Amino acid sequence: MEFVTGGAFNGKRSWVYSHYKIDHIDEFVCYNGYEEDVSVNELTQLPNRQVCVIFGMDTVLKRFFLFEDGRAKFNLLLDHWVEWERERSGRTIVLVGNDIGKGIVPIQKDDRLWRDLVGWCYQDIVTQANKVYRIWYGISEQLK
Repeated sequence: MEFVTGGAFNGKRSWVYSHYKIDHIDEFVCYNGYEEDVSVNELTQLPNRQVCVIFGMDTVLKRFFLFEDGRAKFNLLLDHWVEWERERSGRTIVLVGNDIGKGIVPIQKDDRLWRDLVGWCYQDIVTQANKVYRIWYGISEQLK
């Protein structure tokens, strides 16, 4: 598992396409939490491909905000993804999410709680990830 984070509109998508040498949508599977309504169930049924990219982890995590034990439920999904990678040699799941922890603290309580959940879940992702990258203005920095 690999995790890519950075500010909004800082070049994460272009970097992912370039870094993983993705030229065509059919070469990999991509779920985009920003542009589509990706269900939690859909994220548990990853197809038999070598690379799966999930963009918009911060938005995907909003679905887990609805659960009382959202972090625990997300960690079950995270464990499922780790197992998916282990099922076949060379498989990689790439999680891409905006860094929403820097900047202005949200006024609304639910927005603050969501931001906190994203931070905790990102920590869980980083713990499981083999590699972690931060993209800032299109420049990558490998953190792990």
